[in-house]
Amino acid sequence: MRSVLGRRGAKQKVMRVGRWTMPCLVLLTIFMGLLIGSSTPATATPLPQTVEAWIYPSSLGQPACDVPAELSSLSSAPIAVLKPEYLTVTNTGRVTTETAASLPCNGYSHANVTSVRSAAQRVYVTVSAGTRGTKALLNKSAHRATALSAITSFVESNGLDGVDLDFEPNRWSAPIWGEFISFASSLVDNLHSTGRVVEVDLEPFTTTPWDAQRYGAVAAAGAHVVVMAYDHEFDTACAPISPYAWLQQVVSYAQSQVSATKLTIGVPSYGYTTTTCKKVAHVTSNVAYVTMKNLPGFPNTPAAVQNLRDPGSGEIRWSSGGVFHDFVDFSALNAKLAVVEAMGVTDVSVWSLGGEPWFGGNPS
Repeated sequence: MRSVLGRRGAKQKVMRVGRWTMPCLVLLTIFMGLLIGSSTPATATPLPQTVEAWIYPSSLGQPACDVPAELSSLSSAPIAVLKPEYLTVTNTGRVTTETAASLPCNGYSHANVTSVRSAAQRVYVTVSAGTRGTKALLNKSAHRATALSAITSFVESNGLDGVDLDFEPNRWSAPIWGEFISFASSLVDNLHSTGRVVEVDLEPFTTTPWDAQRYGAVAAAGAHVVVMAYDHEFDTACAPISPYAWLQQVVSYAQSQVSATKLTIGVPSYGYTTTTCKKVAHVTSNVAYVTMKNLPGFPNTPAAVQNLRDPGSGEIRWSSGGVFHDFVDFSALNAKLAVVEAMGVTDVSVWSLGGEPWFGGNPS
């Protein structure tokens, strides 16, 4: 999930469990915004037992800078798991800290860790890696050993509760995937004795993946599987981000590979734009609500929202000035939660905090 590039790189976080069960009142309080202001009648939706959210760092002036204010509203009713990206893998395979000095909004600092901690029952550090970084780290035993030590030390020294591995190469070859599973297993061994958790973020599939990645192998290594069930717009031109039928297929396949206690389903809270619907090209993804609401054609009345809502995904979709837009608002996010909850999913993770219609704002 990286910033605005495409599929496996689609929203790479410039930056993707503890099985603590939140009281129903807390869950309802957090998600009440999903029900208020919807363009359709609000009904109570059963919610998963555990709710997680990703946080990514950014420069000043970006939507992610809204996170501190959003966290302050959670401090009295902490969410189950927050996953700030404080670590990333460089193209040379070295784990480095993304500090607040270089990324003022949500970068690593004692103050930012304290802020996240106050709003969550558990905090996992997200470690991001793109294609070059993944290969450089996993191809050399010395790099793997150094990375394991660096991640373990960071978690322990900051009193964190686990790690979220967001390694997203363009393709998982069999040798690199094998080294990744070994790496994840070693990290589990390093952290398990202290009760800490390792999550692994993986792409959404509706059937056996075309490359080497396998959900079951991650679970067998002792890690928790997080399936990022979104970014379908990188599979089919101008497709919804997470259409219901596709989402159900993704969840069904994941459940056939991983037990319920080892599975989290990621759901989207963002939008995208593209200048062509003839092929998957020129897609700008991870567009926040605070940005989307100022784009041409954004619906500003309940009636306008309803007219643009796609029945197959709940998402708001429109074209203006030769640009196609798609957005997940309160109602769409609520509906996607209902879909996965109805399938027995007990853990969800939302991408992401920061100017999105999850805790604040009303796109209806």
